[in-house]
Amino acid sequence: MKDLNHALKEMNVPDIVQEKAQDAFDRIQEESRMSTNGNTRRKFFKGQTALVAAVIVVLLIGGGVVWAASGGLAGFLSGFMPEEEVSKRLDTPSENQITVSQSENEITISQSEVEDYGQLWTIEEYWYDGATLYFTATAPQKVIDAGNMKVVSSDHADVNGTDCPMSEDGCWEENTGRYTGHYICCIDLSNADTSSGKVTVVMRLKLNRYKVMPVNYVVPADYEVETITEQTLSFTFEKPCDARQLKKENLSVEGGTADISVTVAPSVFNISIVYHLNDSSKSVGDICKYRITDSSGNSTTVWVSGNFKDNNGYDCMYISMDLEGLDPYSKSYTFEPLCFKTDSAGERVPDAFDPLDWGGFTVKFK
Repeated sequence: MKDLNHALKEMNVPDIVQEKAQDAFDRIQEESRMSTNGNTRRKFFKGQTALVAAVIVVLLIGGGVVWAASGGLAGFLSGFMPEEEVSKRLDTPSENQITVSQSENEITISQSEVEDYGQLWTIEEYWYDGATLYFTATAPQKVIDAGNMKVVSSDHADVNGTDCPMSEDGCWEENTGRYTGHYICCIDLSNADTSSGKVTVVMRLKLNRYKVMPVNYVVPADYEVETITEQTLSFTFEKPCDARQLKKENLSVEGGTADISVTVAPSVFNISIVYHLNDSSKSVGDICKYRITDSSGNSTTVWVSGNFKDNNGYDCMYISMDLEGLDPYSKSYTFEPLCFKTDSAGERVPDAFDPLDWGGFTVKFK
């Protein structure tokens, strides 16, 4: 997807990270096209959520090592968020916030042969703003010392009864590629109801034993794995929700209207735009970027993250980004669409863009 590639290049992440993020995005999109059976709670991951999950993967893979090198979760988050937003929300869970239960699912080894490894993840720090939950976790030392075991998590979590995409990384040592048992995790809460301030996160963990332990993301040819035990970990806390949302606001644009859904929080800026145009001379496909300006005059430009037609034939697009210098508490944001600038021969002019006045709009928060 070229729009994701644009976003990855702007983030200056290494090629291997770009490839991993693209793979993750492709996998999430494929999952969104698959039907679910009646025994699972997984819902479809559509457009914006899929992109958010892919961007989370980029952040975690591109910065997972940062945790070990520069100050834990605070050091990691400070790489893409104002320091004051990091420090005022960082917290450590108490023992009564965590509950663990052994899974009753059938596993590959009889229970009589299972050594007690205790709680598979210890949550050390967490950060929450209502739109995103970040936390660090550590596997038991005896798992790390074994040399052929790894705790793996599901790629989704249940948050207040809603299925949410979850990503984890940072568990590999940068130079040797060995498993460290340390994780940085992120859960996208865009679809969860966190308005009450009380949050319950349910995660599913497995302890896997390998014939040949993977190194980083490389799976050996003689890869064999057996699941020793499974756990369900529940994490409950109460925090103010600072995420602001506008759901399906209908705004006038030149040549029609646009349905806008926005989530703004210190951790993320997500917007979906569905154009309903009655003027055939206007082409949503021409839009490649938006210039976004907050009510204080701060401005940035971002690539469109996705551009497609929905089931009704309406033109849809998504933007998912961190705030990049914009005020997370601004009373309004103005969106000005941009298209590629072309020369007299119709060729694109590198790094040059023209405004498309017809598709602009302003979203306002009370």
